[in-house]
Amino acid sequence: MVGVRAPERLEAGALCAWLRALDTAVGRGEGVHAPLRAPPALLTAALNQGAAGLREAVLARLAVAAVAAGVSRLEVHLEHPTLIEALLEALSAHSAHITSLLLTLGPRTVLRGSMCVALRNMTCLTSLTLTPAATDAHLAALAVAAPPLETLDVSYCTAVTDKGMRALLGVAGDTRTMREVMDDGYEGGGQGPAATLHTLNLWGTEVTTRGCVLLLSVCPALSALTCRWSEEALDLMVRAGRETPLALSQLLLAEVPLPPLAPVASLCPLLTSLVARRPSDSLSVGQVLEAVPSLTALTLVQFLPVRETWFPANPVPYLTYLHLSLLDPRPIHLSHLAVTCPALTHLYLEGVTPMLTSPYPPVPSSKLGSLRIMTLPTISQVIDPEVVVWAVVWACGASSIDLGSCKHLTDQHLSQALDRGALFQVEDLRLSGATQVTEEGIDNLVMSCPRLRRLALKMLPKDRLAQLESLKVKIRQQNLDLELITYGWKF
Repeated sequence: MVGVRAPERLEAGALCAWLRALDTAVGRGEGVHAPLRAPPALLTAALNQGAAGLREAVLARLAVAAVAAGVSRLEVHLEHPTLIEALLEALSAHSAHITSLLLTLGPRTVLRGSMCVALRNMTCLTSLTLTPAATDAHLAALAVAAPPLETLDVSYCTAVTDKGMRALLGVAGDTRTMREVMDDGYEGGGQGPAATLHTLNLWGTEVTTRGCVLLLSVCPALSALTCRWSEEALDLMVRAGRETPLALSQLLLAEVPLPPLAPVASLCPLLTSLVARRPSDSLSVGQVLEAVPSLTALTLVQFLPVRETWFPANPVPYLTYLHLSLLDPRPIHLSHLAVTCPALTHLYLEGVTPMLTSPYPPVPSSKLGSLRIMTLPTISQVIDPEVVVWAVVWACGASSIDLGSCKHLTDQHLSQALDRGALFQVEDLRLSGATQVTEEGIDNLVMSCPRLRRLALKMLPKDRLAQLESLKVKIRQQNLDLELITYGWKF
């Protein structure tokens, strides 16, 4: 029997040499239309491994060659109109084998008719990202191909409207009222390619509430819908008394009131993730979690909590991801949080004041892999460094820890955490604003954390910049696999 081994990653040196030769050829005028014969595996490796440093003309030529060679998955970003047109011509001639296409374009790109021609032939397409130049005509062309589409992303495409959605759903000639659509549900919808959709991103499009109602009615497998109107559409469907469950697993809301969560939870039994940005209501995190007990991930960004009992009192055993960013600071007892949410793997607190009862309770075990405790720049908030040490020990198995703006953290506090078995697993540690941590403390930290690969010390006093630069030199001389980030790096 002859064994077949999976191909190894292309050697970086050989790939770079081949790409340099290709760059030279393009410089001689052998543009994107010049034949480029290479195996599909080589073209795929060049696009995936070497695309970051390529000139756009070289990238376009590789993409054209990949399409002609029969590559089924293509991811490319282009901005020059001539290069885009060359790729579209190749897609028009060789589009039947494409199963996944991710095409991001320049902000002012206008796609010509060749894109419609290409889409009409993509009968095997399962995933499409076309932004920000998709139009209703492109969705209509996609409806002609009727592929088994599962993922569609046309975010920030302002020329995508309800008309395109109706064409994609196969209900272009439907004259039913919104109430009739809601009452009929999926059985009254069409059989367009959108009926197989699992994930749909309509953020920044002109699709209205009516279009969302149609989507929710016609797409029985839809598990994630990203758009500004999902809250209102869900609210309408709840008020209409819809009983057929929806397969939504994630609900994203932006600057709108939360819908009635208990009916939504009943309508969407698979809802596991709720993301709300700047909701207009004062919220109680406890009420949200009690209304939707199936949630495993909750993100509330820039929200105003109610004055009292804003955090749940009862255990939330299934919550694994919690991100809270408050506009008005509220205290939270970390020991209560640890007991209430024992399954947490990711915890992000911004504008939240962590506290502990005195004497400090024993540190419970946790599953945390990522911990972030931040102070909002607009809030003059002091976080007790002893509480921070307790939190770091609690997250002793975390690989990513961000203690941004913990201004009173000192070498002694870091030593306490290290002595108690914390930070041994950390790979990414951010101590931005920890002005009292000295060079000796950093040295001790680096030597005590064998897995540390990135250390961020941004926003330290400028008079320490030379000291930090010398620390970078020391790290290089000791041949440590560590990136030290000081000024000029945003995160």
